[in-house]
Parts: sequence; structure tokens; C-alpha cells
Amino acid sequence: MPDQKPLVQPVPPRWGYFIAIALVGAIALLFQLVYSLKQNQALFDTQVQYLTESVQGAFYDSATNLKDKYNFLLLHYSHLQDITRLVNPADRQALYQKVKVDFDAMQKKDPSLFVMHFHSPKNITILRVHNPKAYGDDVTKTRPMVVYVNKNRHQVSAFEAGRTGLSYRINTPFFSEGGQYLGVLEIGVKPEYFIKRLKNRFDVQARLLVKKSAFKHFEYERDYPKIGRYSVIYSDPIFNEMDIYKSEKSQLIHKDGKTYLVVSGLHLNSYDGHPLAEFQVVEDVSHFYQKHMRSFWLHWVLNIAGLLVFLVLMYFILKRYSDRLMKSMNTINVLQQKNEAMKYNSEIDELTQAYNRRYFNQKLRQLLHYQDNRHPVSVMFYDIDFFKQINDTHGHLVGDEILKSLSHFIRGHLRSEDILVRWGGEEFAVVLKEAHLQQAVEKAEELRQAVEEKTWPNDVKMTISISVIELHENDNLKSLQARLDDLLYNAKESGRNRVEHE
Repeated sequence: MPDQKPLVQPVPPRWGYFIAIALVGAIALLFQLVYSLKQNQALFDTQVQYLTESVQGAFYDSATNLKDKYNFLLLHYSHLQDITRLVNPADRQALYQKVKVDFDAMQKKDPSLFVMHFHSPKNITILRVHNPKAYGDDVTKTRPMVVYVNKNRHQVSAFEAGRTGLSYRINTPFFSEGGQYLGVLEIGVKPEYFIKRLKNRFDVQARLLVKKSAFKHFEYERDYPKIGRYSVIYSDPIFNEMDIYKSEKSQLIHKDGKTYLVVSGLHLNSYDGHPLAEFQVVEDVSHFYQKHMRSFWLHWVLNIAGLLVFLVLMYFILKRYSDRLMKSMNTINVLQQKNEAMKYNSEIDELTQAYNRRYFNQKLRQLLHYQDNRHPVSVMFYDIDFFKQINDTHGHLVGDEILKSLSHFIRGHLRSEDILVRWGGEEFAVVLKEAHLQQAVEKAEELRQAVEEKTWPNDVKMTISISVIELHENDNLKSLQARLDDLLYNAKESGRNRVEHE
């Protein structure tokens, strides 16, 4: 029987090797293509999340800024006896005359200011500055925030409806300068305050939803549009045009060739922490989305083109150079990073950028070895007086800023050949080359006076104590440090802010 030819002709070994590598490379590149597309999508999702968090952050910042602004007014009033002595029903008209000017000025600056209300410790209205004819009513059953603040005597802020309107209210316990509890001072702004601030910061449209239960104490019913359990207090037209329902999640909506980002879940709580109102905002992100889609398709085209090029060139280039090149580059990078880190850490103090103690010891050994009278060298130690108190009062971050600022300041008063060293903590050393003791003492006194006269970060005023010596031929590191420490101790014991020398 004659031999039959195989159905598949064997491939020459050289082509078989190429095909095997090409197949592996093609699979790897396809994985890279999928990974790139996922990375691109992840980047887009991250950018959408950033937009969402930016709007949310701006919203909550608005609430914080509102409290900060009106807390200043409360502090101001609590220190004015002309105000505190009038916070009672008998002096209502006089109190009104006193605070009406402030209320009008604030309302002119911020038209969203809606309420300024003084309540007695028993929840009785003393004065509504915004409606002075309505007073004397007991709000115990209608204004739970007022009751809560009178009982617990700490500030709360939340949305709450009054008799005629809904506002975001800041209810604060009000004390006289002598500590007498006078009741509750309430400031309220219209919901439009938040909408205006969001629109000023972002190019967005907005809608405000408030739970219908919030209006149970209204004197008259208002015909707000309804969405489920919510009333629509404010809505820009786009919400009706796009038929956007209430949702707890942010979402993208495509309509008429444009793409919109809808951010929901911007809650304002009632005084007891339950969600009462919610903002929704819509931002046109068409440009951003189109950029994403262009990037998406560009990734497809580039990766497919790269696959084709890879199949053609891989055998000739990748095998020869890729592994070797990557290995060499990684080795070089690791060595370079280690060398740079070793050099940096061996000589420089990270915080102050002064030389460190190791460098000081090394340099001083060299100077001691070649020390003679023809080339005098002096050394000074200086220490910040009461630095622990500065840290305790202003915090360690301010303390670090002072150390950095002091190092920069001292360096500016030294010659280029002088050496500034951070010895440790708030202690520093200065090596003055070609300087006799008297010259070094004069320089130390100059530095002491300059430090005392300067105002440091956070408006700190401080002084330093300094010890100064001149190197002797028989000195060593131990004896040198002992002399400097003794002199510095004398400076501290003699009242600080002084220079001690041999």
C-alpha cells in the first residue's frame, strides 16, 4: 500500500516557532486590548464619580458655611449687653429696633435670609424680626427643633417648616456674656440659598424635594406638585422635559443628542437626623461623554492596529530586546533610586533641609583633624526656648512649620561656607569656618536678636538660646559637645534668650 500524505503538511520548525510565539503574542495583546478598554471605562466612571462628589461636597460646604457665617453673629450678640438685656417679652420693641438694622443689612446681602427669631427658654416667641407683629405664641407642639435646643442647649441645624414657610434653620442656644441662658436664637434661609450656591459654582439645573409630612403645621395648604411622598418645592424645566423621577442613585441620561448627569441623594436631615429634603441636580456632560466615546473607539482602533503590527514585528524585535531591555531598565531604576535615597538620607534632614547629625559629625572630624590656629573654626548650638509650649498651644504642624522657617531664616544670615545642622528636635548647630570666637559670638548675638524680632508662622513670637565655642587642637567630638551643652544649659538657667560663650 503506498504511503499516504498527511492531511496537514508539517510546518518547518522555523515557521512553527514563529507561529507559536505569534499566537501567544496575539492572545497577550488581545488581553491588553480588553484591559485597556476596562481601564478606559474605569477612568470614565471615576470622572463621573468625581463630578458627583464635587457637587455633593459643594452642597455640604454650603451648609457648613451658612452655620459659620451666622455663628459669628450669635457670638457678637452674646457680647453686647445692649442686646442681651433686651431678650425678654417686656423689651420686645426695643430689641426689634436694635436687631432690625442687622437683619435688613444681612437680608440685603443675602436675599435668601428668611427668618430671625428669638424664643424664650419656655418655647414662647419673644420676637420674630421678619414678622414683628406675630409674637407670644407657644411653639412647643409645632417647632420640635426649638424644644430640643432649649432642653439640650446645643446647636442644631436642619430643614423645618414654620407656620408660613419652609426654611433651613440654625437654632442656637443664646447666653449672655455672664453665662445666663436667654433662650434660642434662630436664623433661617430659604431653600433657594443652596440652589443659588450650587448654580454659582457649577453649571447645573436643580430640583428640591421635601417630604409632605414637613408641612403639617402650615397655617394654610400650598399646592406643590407631588412625587410619591415628596412635594416639589423648586424645579428647573429640564426635570419635566426629561421626565426625571426621584432616584437615590446618580445616573446618565441621553436625550436629543446630549448626555446629562443626574446627581441625586443630596439629603438635608431633620433635626433628629432623618432625611427630610433632597436636592437633585442635572449637569450637561455631553462634551465630557463625547470625549470618552472618542477615546473608547480610538482604543479599539489603536489596539487592533497594534495587534497587526505586533504580529509582523514581534519575531524580529520583541524576542531579542524586550526582556533584556525591561530587565536592564528595572535594574537601573532600582539602583538609581537606592543611590539617590542613600545620598539624601545620609546628609540632609528631611523636614528642615539642613544637614543632619551624621554629616555634622563627619565634617567636624575632618575639621578637627586639620585644625590649626591659621584657620579658626567656631561652633554654635542654638535651641528654641519653650518649644514644647509652642507645640502644645499651636499644634505640631505649626511647630514643624516654625522649624522649617527658622532653618531657612538662619541660613539666610550665614555665609555660603558656613554649615547649618539640625542636631535633633529643636536643637541646631552652626559651623563657622574662618571665624574666631569673638566673631562667632557677634554672629550669634545677631541671630538671637533677629529671631526675637521676627514674627513666625501662626503669629508666634519666640526666642532662642545659643552656646558658642572655638575649636581647640586637642578637641574631639565628645569634648566639643560637652562644652557646648554646658554653655547652653547655662543660657537656659540664666533666663533663656541669651548667648553664652567661653
